[in-house]
Amino acid sequence: MTTIVVPDHLVTVEDWDALEDINPRMRYELVDGTVLMSPRPVSDHQDIIGALTHVLREHRPPGHRVLPGAELAIDLGPWPTIRVPDVVVCGQVPQGTQRIPAADTKLVVEVVSPGSRRTDRVTKRSEYEEAGIPAYWIIDPAADDDSRFVASELVGGAYKEVARGCGVISLERPFPLTIDVGALLTFD
Repeated sequence: MTTIVVPDHLVTVEDWDALEDINPRMRYELVDGTVLMSPRPVSDHQDIIGALTHVLREHRPPGHRVLPGAELAIDLGPWPTIRVPDVVVCGQVPQGTQRIPAADTKLVVEVVSPGSRRTDRVTKRSEYEEAGIPAYWIIDPAADDDSRFVASELVGGAYKEVARGCGVISLERPFPLTIDVGALLTFD
């Protein structure tokens, strides 16, 4: 049996960077200096991330990067928040960048898992909104048809829904593209 040791105190960015991957089956995030653990995504979740990453990379203009599973620095203050969204679209960041600054982020995408519904729809949405990230998409394969894909854009400091559904959706942010939600959620 493996013993998992997580810090018994609030951690700084330096502490976070010094942590070892204590359980490769878990995903770690840092919220207000507290280490949060959740199970790594299952294969269907990973398939959606891969398909979406492919679509975004096909449409991205020069000067944009599409990064699945990248660390996103929401707040690097004394008690930092570092999230790991399913997909991040950002401007050009230097090669080898450890985490993407929220200020350089154009889009964050979360694919909802059974245990992440409230976190993705409420907590992370609020954090990304407060950090000023211009676009936030939620993909929920288990939701009703019209809620499987929800795109929001930052308007006046708050997210406003700009698209939703399960068919073909056209969007302008982070760059113009059309997404076939049904194709993203089909596993062949």
